[in-house]
Amino acid sequence: MDENKKKNFKVEIEFDDDFDTWLNSHEAETKVEAVKPLKPSIPAKPAAPVEPPKQTKQPVSSSKPAPQPARHASEAKPQQPIKKTAPVQQPIKKTAPVQQPIKKTAPVQPPKPSSAVDAPVPKSTPKPVENMADVPVSRRETVKNFKLQIDEEAYNAPAYEEPVQQEKRKSDKAVYFAARQPSKAQLAHRRAQEEARQENQRREKQQIARQRKKESDQVVILSRVIMVGVIVVVSLICSIYTLSCINDVLALNRNDELVEVTIEKDQDYKSIIDTLGDAKLIKHEWFCKLMTKFRNFDQKSYINGVYFLTADMGVEGMLSEMTQTQSSNETVRLSFPEGWTIPQIFKKLEENNVCPADYLYTALREVEFDYDFVSNVPTDNGRCFALEGYLFPDTYDFFVSDNQNGMGENPNSVIRKFLANFESKWSEVYEKRAQELGLTMDEVIIIASIIQKEAADESQMEDISSVIHNRLNNKSSYPTLGCDSTKKYVENYLTSLMGDAQASVYTNAYDTNSLRSGLPAGPICSPGVAAIEAALNPSDTNYFYFCHNNKGKIYLASTYNEFQANWAQVLRDNA
Repeated sequence: MDENKKKNFKVEIEFDDDFDTWLNSHEAETKVEAVKPLKPSIPAKPAAPVEPPKQTKQPVSSSKPAPQPARHASEAKPQQPIKKTAPVQQPIKKTAPVQQPIKKTAPVQPPKPSSAVDAPVPKSTPKPVENMADVPVSRRETVKNFKLQIDEEAYNAPAYEEPVQQEKRKSDKAVYFAARQPSKAQLAHRRAQEEARQENQRREKQQIARQRKKESDQVVILSRVIMVGVIVVVSLICSIYTLSCINDVLALNRNDELVEVTIEKDQDYKSIIDTLGDAKLIKHEWFCKLMTKFRNFDQKSYINGVYFLTADMGVEGMLSEMTQTQSSNETVRLSFPEGWTIPQIFKKLEENNVCPADYLYTALREVEFDYDFVSNVPTDNGRCFALEGYLFPDTYDFFVSDNQNGMGENPNSVIRKFLANFESKWSEVYEKRAQELGLTMDEVIIIASIIQKEAADESQMEDISSVIHNRLNNKSSYPTLGCDSTKKYVENYLTSLMGDAQASVYTNAYDTNSLRSGLPAGPICSPGVAAIEAALNPSDTNYFYFCHNNKGKIYLASTYNEFQANWAQVLRDNA
């Protein structure tokens, strides 16, 4: 080993306070044992002589001092405390070898054996100790003979290097003895620490349990609040929806604007309710079907046609409107003379608050009235009103309006009254006679409407009918009827209703004076029974011309020259 390293080599060993406590207890135990009689101890075996190293030829002292030869076996007794301190070396084994300067000692001369015993004979024999209790024991004396043996070759070997570690606290450098037992204070302290730890764990568990319970309570409260909110919202929505359904029946705060609704033939109440829903008059068709079924509306028959309804009528009011003809309890009796046109009839109905004329025109144009003769009326020949001539002139009772919309009776009912009356007047006799003449019902009505407009009275109707029939039977010589009444129908009635531009479309269809050959496109008025019978039963004449003066006197002629003479007489009469 290098001399400089030997000089600087130090070993520091610190003992903590527990060592004093253990030493005191050990001294007390030693005093108690000293009272007991001592047994003869076995003399310690002398250590083998240490062979000095070859370089210096001097013996190296070991960590333990060489045992001195004892003259008596009791002299080895004081070495027992030193054996009990041997565990002090255990903490040091965990660290690197500690350098300590090796003291040079004189070489020990091996003893010469003088007897059969191999143990060397010490030079002097120490004085025997009679009682171990009399030997003073202290902390420094107990560890006085403690030495640390370091192998020089292991120290010089570069195989191990001490890792750099942080400086430990002073308490961490203390050396503990494995043989010591914890004191009562330490045990009490440890028990207190364990109890405190357990108490802390218990409190933590209780706190965690309370926190979980609090969270679960919050979740329960939140779920209940959400459930109550959902129930309230659902209840509110259901209430609003239920009120909306009920309002389809009660019609509270609904719009009073008239809406046109067309009901087809043979529709039942379910399809009618669907039609009302499509027209936005009701909102919940399924609820209306359910309610009206309980009110026996499914057992009623409904009149097809065009209806002008309002949402404030309610679904029951709308259905009732389709099962009856009146909308009020007040009635009016109106008479319509022969020869009136549809514009004249509708205007009178509107003036008497039976039904607005626009509603009547709409119903006339869009409704398919369920009468057999209506299906035989042509609609594609350029006529203006399909049912002109079929609103039979007569006296009728109508319901009048008691509100602002001016509709006391729905237009379908009004028109049906006229058509029903015509159907009752057109008998099988008329039908048979028309077939004999080779005419259709519509052609008979057209001829009757011309007779109704041309004749001054019923006595002239058969003669005028004969002139029309004679001309129709001689189209090669008389291609047109030459009647001013068909031309005046467009000028006097259609023009005032539609205007000149739109009315002029029908001029070629109705002007039989010079433009149209044969009969006009349709009737020009509503003929009475006398005119219809005259059309079916014309007088037997050869007249082809007729004319009237201002007083209604008729002049008939067979030739055109006669007609010119008659016309000159009319001018003189009118003058």
